[in-house]
Amino acid sequence: MKGATAEEHGKLCADRKRATERAMHGEAAPTVAPVLPEGGEIELSDLDGCPYYARVLQTDHDAMVERFRGASTLPHEFEAFCREENLCAYELAKRLLPQADIVTAPYAFFFHPFIRKSLFAWMGCGPENLDLVIDEAHNLPSHLRDLATVALPQESVRRARAEVAERGDFQLPDGPSATRLLDLVGAAVEELTHALVREDDAVLPAGIFEEALLTAIGGTTHRLDTWLGALATWGENLRDERRRERRLPRSWAHTVALTLLSWPQLDDAGYAKVVTKVPRPALEAYALDAAVPAQPILDCHLSVHLSGTLLPLEEYRDSLGLGPAARAVAVPPHFPPENRRILYDPSITTQYEELKRDPRAILRLADRVAEVLDCLPVKTAVFFPSFDLLQRVLEAGLQSQLPSSVFIEHSRMPTSDLWRSVEGWKKDPEGRILLGVSGGRLAEGVDFPDEELEAVVLAGIPYPAPTAKRLALRAFLDRSTGKGWEYTVRAPAQRALLQAIGRLIRSEHDRGVVVILDRRAPTFADVLPGLEPITDLGAVTRAFYGRRARWSSGARPAASPSGPPSDASGEAPAPPPSRP
Repeated sequence: MKGATAEEHGKLCADRKRATERAMHGEAAPTVAPVLPEGGEIELSDLDGCPYYARVLQTDHDAMVERFRGASTLPHEFEAFCREENLCAYELAKRLLPQADIVTAPYAFFFHPFIRKSLFAWMGCGPENLDLVIDEAHNLPSHLRDLATVALPQESVRRARAEVAERGDFQLPDGPSATRLLDLVGAAVEELTHALVREDDAVLPAGIFEEALLTAIGGTTHRLDTWLGALATWGENLRDERRRERRLPRSWAHTVALTLLSWPQLDDAGYAKVVTKVPRPALEAYALDAAVPAQPILDCHLSVHLSGTLLPLEEYRDSLGLGPAARAVAVPPHFPPENRRILYDPSITTQYEELKRDPRAILRLADRVAEVLDCLPVKTAVFFPSFDLLQRVLEAGLQSQLPSSVFIEHSRMPTSDLWRSVEGWKKDPEGRILLGVSGGRLAEGVDFPDEELEAVVLAGIPYPAPTAKRLALRAFLDRSTGKGWEYTVRAPAQRALLQAIGRLIRSEHDRGVVVILDRRAPTFADVLPGLEPITDLGAVTRAFYGRRARWSSGARPAASPSGPPSDASGEAPAPPPSRP
């Protein structure tokens, strides 16, 4: 079952639930183990039903409601209880939903059309009775665009071809064999990728993919649709067969056929059709209008959207189509402003054109990051605008200047491994430096309270890359709002900047220094109160951290080469009192 999608797991789970219900109602021979072993571990492969679901059906529902009513049980506590009692946590949670006043769930449970329908059924209410609260709302517009995007990865075509060949090729009605059709699809995607993409992606000229495919197969649109329909039917039959065999109900051929059938119907006004090389070779119909999948918000009784980095509020409101009547409230931060110093280096930039033009720019950035780290005697996170720049700076000499205990985020690291590694770094007394990417999982998804993180270095302003998709979105928003650049370039950079800085101050007791290595930082002075240029970083950190500073090897930091110390730098706030 490794690698199964939620839909595939759901189908297998539904089969087992039906078998369990039939057995418990005497409609079939019971297959559920009468006694579960200690800890609930049992071999399921030879059972039609599910013993953990059976236990949920046998449980006193009113007793469960009473146990958890008003208890504010955390997810891991609920899971631990269910594991101890041999109950399916997922099914028990669903049965408790109608009695709940507050339900928390990931975005997908509300915004995915089919899952949302089930969620309302489980809760026993309609959207008109729902008050919707969206936390971390700054991620929602991009999430909704991704949700509505249709993709045809080259790898999916390759797997579909292998799937058909493995089971014996077959002839399509009055046409080529299935493998031949998939070979032509794969060749068309590969040819477009090679011809159009220079860096990450490229816009597809209107109708070019369809024309290339029809020319290659020597057929008409009607005949192509007939062949794809036959391929989809074959794939659906394969999914049903695998499901009966208790294997993953998956068919790559089915997925590819349905994607190709939908491709011509995708509205050009709401989609940008592109061919991508990064992160994977694929054709994509990239959804531009987040307001369409956001429509269910307006069906609710009311909605509240919040995030520490939701500014500019107008961009968020316009992107989701909430309308001018939506009330926008900016709440100022309540943490003491003197607990944070924000400095920037006017001698450095990570502007794309300059890095490309000056071969020594990366070397200077690597040296400057190392100098700054020498002046920061506390646990420090360094966030780069991209994984590519992070790797280039490491190879330019930064790697050799880092301690062995440094933690470096990798783009393909599994999330579970990443969390475990970061937790280990937090507890490691020698783990002083962490390297990651602005907008990445560490810069947005992890809390670092108290002394787990006391300094943040931003090695550049995280402006988004000018990809074909980004440019298409900018043009779309220019037409609809007149603010394409502000909404697609400045706003994402500002949010990524503030999210990374936000790792530093998680409570009124946290203190720390932020260093932005980019002379463009004053562009964001309106959201970075107290921003000032670096004069003598060593003097600032000595005064700011005081006796709490954990200087490596007992040495004090060298003065910053950016300039002489100023009177203001040397008179920073006194060391903080002991933390509670």
